[in-house]
Amino acid sequence: MPSPSPRARDRRQSLVERLAAIADELQAIHPPRHTATRNALRGALAAEAKRLDQAVTRLDPILRPRGLFDPSAPSTTGRIVALTMIAQQRHPLAALRPFYGAGVYALYYNGPFDAYSPISRTEQPIYVGKADPQDAEAKDAVSQGTRLHRRLNDHRKSIQKATSTLRLEDFECRFLIVQTGYQSAAEEQLIQFFQPIWNNDTKICSGMSKHGDNAETRSNKRSPWDTLHPGRQWADALAEDQKPESLIRKEIDVHFRRVPPHRTLESIVGGVIGDLAQLAPTSFTTAAGKDIPVEADFDENMPNDV
Repeated sequence: MPSPSPRARDRRQSLVERLAAIADELQAIHPPRHTATRNALRGALAAEAKRLDQAVTRLDPILRPRGLFDPSAPSTTGRIVALTMIAQQRHPLAALRPFYGAGVYALYYNGPFDAYSPISRTEQPIYVGKADPQDAEAKDAVSQGTRLHRRLNDHRKSIQKATSTLRLEDFECRFLIVQTGYQSAAEEQLIQFFQPIWNNDTKICSGMSKHGDNAETRSNKRSPWDTLHPGRQWADALAEDQKPESLIRKEIDVHFRRVPPHRTLESIVGGVIGDLAQLAPTSFTTAAGKDIPVEADFDENMPNDV
């Protein structure tokens, strides 16, 4: 391969020197006093730093995976537990008998409420959660107590009170009783994958899992869930909504367009498999029948040419 021309070397050296000067300037500036200004600057610089890292990666002719697969990582274990939960049978929420165990669960909606029509009768949960064991050292389901059933029963009671908008018979649930300590990582993976609209993390229609507020405390406002689904006496007694119903409905609609619901189990499995990919297949090969353009020969054990 021919050596780079002096002009090309000068351009590269000039680029590195300009970046070094910018880095020195950033080191010398004082952080802005106002939090909003400081956060805005940090966000903008982080975005440019990401672009710079991508440019540096592109200069390496050897492909890089997005990360190492670590079987011992909590996120890996959480993903396995979450996927196992999805494989469980769905049960009517209204007909659950008490059972022992702690773990993770998902609620599904099958009814006619218009705002939820994109997920009605699909495999997209409207809410996911966890139930911690009553004994933090529990080694079996009996020692964990009936925490998972109690959690589902709390949701049943809340839904049952929202008689003007919801019917208990329109709800089903899945759950998985897991070994103590794994429920938190599994819940995190479920929320991250499904982004359910009733979970606090999505910041859309949260509040169903609240158990009560003091109606005499003026700073308390009605949760979005209670605004959309009135019926819990303590919530109805609050004087003000956190968000108007029109805004909640708009946010739900925007969310379903941004995060299309999973309608089938096959869609879920495909999404999980896609998340596990380290590199796209096309990163290694070209389309069948096409030559691979070779821009340079290189030895992976030799230093890169600057």
